[in-house]
Amino acid sequence: MTTKTLRRGKAAATDEWLARKLIEAGFGGADCDFPDCTNARAPRPPGKSGSPTKFCVQHNNPRDRQKAYRARKDLEKERAAAPEPVPVQQAVARGAREEQVLASLLPRVLTALEAVHQGQHAAADTAAIAAHITEVNSAADERARQAEERRETAVQDAGKAREEAARSEQDAADARAEQQAAQKEAATALREAADADSRATAERAALDELSGAHRELRDTHQQLSGAHDLLKTRHKELEQAHTDLTEEHRQLVAAHGRLQGEAETQSRRLEELSGQHTRLEETQRRTAADLAAAQSENTGLAARLEELQAHREELKTENGRLNGLLEEERERHRRELAALQTQLDTTRKAPAPDTTAGHDDSDTLGPDPADSDEGTDAAQDEPRAPVAIEDLGVHGGAGWTLVRYEDDHSRWRVLRDGEIAGSIQPEHSLHGTSLLGWSARTSHAMPLRPPHGQKHFSNREQAAGAVVRDGLRRAAAPGSAAAVADAFAALTEPDQNALVAAVIPLAIATSERAGKLARLPQAVREAALRTALRVPGEADLQQLTALDAAELGRSKEARQLLRALQDLSPAAAQQETDPVDLGTIGGRAWRLEPDPTYRGGYQVLADGTELGAVAPVRQRKTDTVRWTAEHRRRALGRGPAHAGRDAAARAVIAAEEAWVPLPDLDDEAYLRIPAGLRSDLYVAAGRVDSRRGRLAQVQPGAYRQQLHAALSQARRSASGRIRSQHLAVLLDAAREDLGAPGSTAADRLYEAIQGIRSVFVTSTSSRP
Repeated sequence: MTTKTLRRGKAAATDEWLARKLIEAGFGGADCDFPDCTNARAPRPPGKSGSPTKFCVQHNNPRDRQKAYRARKDLEKERAAAPEPVPVQQAVARGAREEQVLASLLPRVLTALEAVHQGQHAAADTAAIAAHITEVNSAADERARQAEERRETAVQDAGKAREEAARSEQDAADARAEQQAAQKEAATALREAADADSRATAERAALDELSGAHRELRDTHQQLSGAHDLLKTRHKELEQAHTDLTEEHRQLVAAHGRLQGEAETQSRRLEELSGQHTRLEETQRRTAADLAAAQSENTGLAARLEELQAHREELKTENGRLNGLLEEERERHRRELAALQTQLDTTRKAPAPDTTAGHDDSDTLGPDPADSDEGTDAAQDEPRAPVAIEDLGVHGGAGWTLVRYEDDHSRWRVLRDGEIAGSIQPEHSLHGTSLLGWSARTSHAMPLRPPHGQKHFSNREQAAGAVVRDGLRRAAAPGSAAAVADAFAALTEPDQNALVAAVIPLAIATSERAGKLARLPQAVREAALRTALRVPGEADLQQLTALDAAELGRSKEARQLLRALQDLSPAAAQQETDPVDLGTIGGRAWRLEPDPTYRGGYQVLADGTELGAVAPVRQRKTDTVRWTAEHRRRALGRGPAHAGRDAAARAVIAAEEAWVPLPDLDDEAYLRIPAGLRSDLYVAAGRVDSRRGRLAQVQPGAYRQQLHAALSQARRSASGRIRSQHLAVLLDAAREDLGAPGSTAADRLYEAIQGIRSVFVTSTSSRP
């Protein structure tokens, strides 16, 4: 059952007469308008006019009135959509309030009933009053008649009865006055009786209304009691439904969390696929444009080819004619050379001519030695030097460089450890106005075919890479490998690259160029050239390390060369590389062994297993030697952060004690990587480029190949599982191996790897 109310907290009785009666009875009228308040409204203060307040004493303040206004507006909005049932507590309170009002009004109803009865008694006395008025009128008429008789008697006896007549007239006047007074008194009594009758009628109607209101209130109370029982039952049902909905909501929240994680993963995957799709569309568009251009060019080239073939036939004919003329010229030259040789032999066998005689004939017998050798001596003063050198790095254990000499024009020679492995050159159009691409040839002048059916290589680096790959497929000629100094071979690949880049300006310096580098001795420049070609000898390195700032100058190239040569001239402390026993620390035997890959450095071994390395570094010749420390390929500190060898070794030992090993490769933990972490690793691995930068130069080569294979495995799929051997390589990889210090892609990859490693460490440490 649903009971509608006009306003929350207001009594159900809305009759104006009953409200007025309640106010007269002192009960404050309707309830307070504040939400959920059943107190009576506060009475109007004495001496103030206007409508009384609609709130009780407790809530009759601006703040609560504002709250009630907002609640009423909210309730009106809710009821605009659907009526709201009266709360059970408010309905019960309203019923109790109405019972209290009826109980307090009962004595006043009884008093009203007594007044009605008295009014009825007063109405019953109305007949007596009418009889009294009739009696008074009759008496007055009788006195008037008697007076008239006396007047007639007096008239008859006028003389005697004038005084009596006067008195009779006075009595008649008094009788008339008394009659008028009696009539007024009767009218007053009639008005009082009418008023009493009207009051009795009104009080009887009021009693009937009170009785009807009482019956209505009793019926309403019974209905509210039934509604209260129904609402109790409904409340229990709602509580049970709320409990069920709470449990269902908890399950839905958990499912939402899982679905949200999967949605984020799929969203990232969708973004990557969208990017790949965009790149593929752009590549397809460029390929279509290139294909259209190639087809158009092919049509022109076909016509041009026919012209060239015709011209070729003409050139063949002309070439045959010129070859015949060349053979005739060579034959004539051989005859003249034989005649001159015969004449020279005859001249040498003849006796010396007299000094007094003229020597006109002897001067014409042969070429003047001074004239013939002058150009040769000038050309042999300085060996030919390259005009440009480009370092290609180390590939397949060999050093590769690009060299261009002045007479090569635009052609570049590709050298492998100083030996020619091939050549590359740009290819221009027939008119020489546009670059078509690059062509590459091996050392045997065999052309190399570009990939994907292209006619030319797109750039110089791609053409040089084709020569390098061809050279790696071919075995080096026996005895062609040059002897490289041990100090150069002991350098790491980044240090070798830095040294080669620094000596290139000195290697291409010539006497015609300005600067101190060009004025250095020729032997020093030749040593720099062999170093730039990655085949320096011990004598070459000695000549280079003997240079100082005074000889090289203050140019930018000179400063770079001095910094690169510092690793080739270590301090005396760096030369002391005898094994050092550090004793037993943490139950393990620690020892320092000379590092064969870094002169002056040590390998840190624990129980015979290499765990790190320490090495001395000196920024300048006048600086103090400091040491770098490395633990499991991770640099400890920034740069040479350790004052001595022992301090660097202690840093490696402390890092090993804090290091947590990974589980075995056959552990099932490698197969239980969370999907979110696999997705993060997939995204981060796809953003690093292993073909260039730090990842392309990681040493040793075997470790670099393992790291590249692991990254390739991680890039294949976001949901696929990674093999344990590949994942172990990634989890043990140092941050320095993944990219340059400022690389955002390398930082994200390292964070993804460390997230997986933290899960592994937590899972293995929690096992019994």
